[in-house]
Amino acid sequence: MLGQLVEYANRKVSGVETGFTTKEIRWLVGVSLDGRFTELIALENGEKTCADLAQPEMVGMPKVFRSLGYSIEQASHFLADTCAVIFKLPELDRTGSIKKPDEHQKNLQKHQTFRLLMQLASEEVASLRPIYRALSDEAQLESFCQRLLLETQKPGKDKLKPTDKISFYLDGQCVLDTLEWRDWWRNFRTKISAKGQPEDGAGTGKMLSLATGELAEPAPTHPKVMNLGGSAFGFAFVTYDKEAFESYGLSQGENGAVDQSSATAYRAALDQMLGAARQLGEMKIALWYDRDIPSNNDLFDGLWEPESAEAAAEANALERAQKLLNAIRTGEVPPEVSQSHFYAIAMSGAAGRVMVRDWQTGSLEAFVTAVEAWFSGLQIVNSRGSKNARLPGLNRLLMSLQRPKSPEQKLDDYIKPVKVLQIPFWRAALNPSLPIPYSAVARLMESHTASVMKGELDQALKVKQGNEADAASLGRIYARMGLLKAYHNRKGGYPMTPALDPQHPSKAYQCGRLMCLLAQIQDTSSDADINAGVVQRYYGAASSTPALVLGRLTRLSQHHLSKIQRDKPGLAFWLNSQIAEVWNALDKSLPKTLSLEEQSLFALGYYQQFAFNRTRRSGNPEAAEDPAG
Repeated sequence: MLGQLVEYANRKVSGVETGFTTKEIRWLVGVSLDGRFTELIALENGEKTCADLAQPEMVGMPKVFRSLGYSIEQASHFLADTCAVIFKLPELDRTGSIKKPDEHQKNLQKHQTFRLLMQLASEEVASLRPIYRALSDEAQLESFCQRLLLETQKPGKDKLKPTDKISFYLDGQCVLDTLEWRDWWRNFRTKISAKGQPEDGAGTGKMLSLATGELAEPAPTHPKVMNLGGSAFGFAFVTYDKEAFESYGLSQGENGAVDQSSATAYRAALDQMLGAARQLGEMKIALWYDRDIPSNNDLFDGLWEPESAEAAAEANALERAQKLLNAIRTGEVPPEVSQSHFYAIAMSGAAGRVMVRDWQTGSLEAFVTAVEAWFSGLQIVNSRGSKNARLPGLNRLLMSLQRPKSPEQKLDDYIKPVKVLQIPFWRAALNPSLPIPYSAVARLMESHTASVMKGELDQALKVKQGNEADAASLGRIYARMGLLKAYHNRKGGYPMTPALDPQHPSKAYQCGRLMCLLAQIQDTSSDADINAGVVQRYYGAASSTPALVLGRLTRLSQHHLSKIQRDKPGLAFWLNSQIAEVWNALDKSLPKTLSLEEQSLFALGYYQQFAFNRTRRSGNPEAAEDPAG
């Protein structure tokens, strides 16, 4: 894994150098050439190349300054740090008191170090002198801190926070984008590294690097990954800071030797990948290839929802996968593309460390085959029976397992019940031989049955021209039905089709069809208002004990059928023929009870019969197929 990350960095990340990294800068402070703070600028895309120090170098910084005759207590970064450090901005509670006094005191000490770094740098780099002059003016510093404090009190998500990273805007550009300061920083970092070496000589031997396989001096600690989210201080990808992780007298990074250059490279690769990674539950997933391939051959984004109406109008991931798979197998794709391999890593942050949730590799053909199999399994007819529904992305699929999120509910709390399924879903998407987890079906059926019995299913299915909420409800239904179909197809046995299958051998499936037809009879009857809600009242019992419920509903339906015969004889004939077809498939007997898996077949039978009833291809005289689907 480390080797592939280093290879990616060498191939795709420009300017990878130890001592520098990309950080997200949220704000810039304008500084005039005569040393005055002038303005506050918000950055929309604030990724900047910043000075960077590994943990041992941060620890060694006070020692370096003491050797130069300065006394400092806390290390800081150079040219860019948090608002709390550079401008001594406190974090206040609702009463106006400082939330964490001890942390604020540390930030004040870091501010002194930051100012000292600016002083030393400005002695050699003339362009930095206005910034140091402004920082040295205590009255001006206090005034600007008060201005930032007002920004923290503004409503909205984009307000300034003390932990936001901030830098400077000088003479028409961000100071981080200039080159004058970088040589000074390289020299200063060399001093820190030299002063920070252990005095007992430990850590000076060479070992085989896990990243390159070559002899190299192992980095004691590795730079942190910054783009994983959730922490302004980053996450360690490789770390040995506990005695339990050390052995044979080795300390820190010697237990898993990686040279400093490779550590810098893999961190740069991860930071760049995470910037474009996809979210699944609480994980971030990145996928890349061992060589550059055309964008139309990369199906990774197709596993998620289209991000625009234009993207949704293009060929879906299934069609693209089928076309690309055929091109690979017929030799239309050049060998340098068809022979490429993919690497996929799923990560999340936990207690300051990167948790690698999953790591998968394989050929491009295997990946395309997996995408084709995944979406073929999820195909399901739309509610009007006119065509297949839009395929669900992985996130919509995962979220469809439970009830819709309420506006006041936090996303972290909402995904807790299903986050255990994020890895099985991802692995199943990349491996056609893996099953859909049974626990996913169990949770799905619980939510689905509840929505049916509350009338939400029928309301969503029967809407003619829905708004955004209706579209979301339909999307949830499509995702659920597609997932149930995929579950049964991956189990093996009788293959399920996207649309209605009158020959399906499962009695549970045929019971679902019967329930749908009986509901339509009562809805169509002249006194349907009296019996409104038959699905809500009987669906739960019918799907678990069909013999007890469906026989009774069939007898009651005869009264309504006679009324339909009088008013709509063509429809009555069609309904009778459909019911006869179902009873023939049931062999004139209803099962007493249905297991959870059988209840999922009941749900599929109900849904597919409903969609079938709404298309003219069914022969239903009242069907009104909508070509737009």
